[in-house]
Amino acid sequence: MARPPVSIRILEVIVWLGLGFALVVLLIGLSAVFGESRTDTRYVFVNPYATATTADDPAPVPTGPPGTVGLVKPAFNATLTIAEPSPWQSFLLILPELLLTLVLCVVAVFLLLLLRSFHAGDPFTPTNARRLAVIGVLLICVAVIPQVDGWVLHTLVSGTPLQGTALYAAEDYRWAPVVGFGVLALAEFFRQGSRLRADVQGLV
Repeated sequence: MARPPVSIRILEVIVWLGLGFALVVLLIGLSAVFGESRTDTRYVFVNPYATATTADDPAPVPTGPPGTVGLVKPAFNATLTIAEPSPWQSFLLILPELLLTLVLCVVAVFLLLLLRSFHAGDPFTPTNARRLAVIGVLLICVAVIPQVDGWVLHTLVSGTPLQGTALYAAEDYRWAPVVGFGVLALAEFFRQGSRLRADVQGLV
C-alpha cells in the first residue's frame, strides 16, 4: 500500500480534531440540558415591524418564576433569555446547534473514509463518488435547520408575553446549499473519473 502524501495525512488529522471537538461540544450541550439553575440565552433577530404584540420591551433581566422568557435589547439584534429553564426549554434552545453538530459529525466520518481511500492511491472510485454525494446531500439538509429554529423560537415564546414577536434565528445557514451543490458536482466528477478509468482499463 502506497504511503499517502503529507497533505492527505494533515487533512486526516484536521478532520479527526474537528470530529473530536464537535463530539465534545455535543456532549457539553447535552449535559447543559440537565444543569443547575441558570439563565439560558440565545441570540435572535427581532423584526419590530412584523411584531404583533406590544410586549416587546421587557426588563433587561428576565423576572418571574422558572421558565420565564424575556428579551434583552428587543429591537433587531437581541438576546432571548430564559430564567431557570426546564430541561425541555434548554433542549429546545440547543436543538438547532445539536442538529448542525450531528450533521457535521457524519460529514466528518464520510470525509475520513474518503481520505483513507487515498492510501490506496486510487481516489476515483464509485464508492468515493457515493461518499461525496452523501456529504453533499447532508450539507444541503443543513438548510432545513432555520425552519427547525423558527419552530423552536415559536414554541419557546408561545403562551408568554412575547407571543407574536417576530423572532428569527441569528445564525445564517445560506452557505450550506451552495457548498452542498458544489460537493455534489465534485461527486459527479469522481463518478465520471471512475467510469473513464474503467473504460481505459477495458481497452488495455
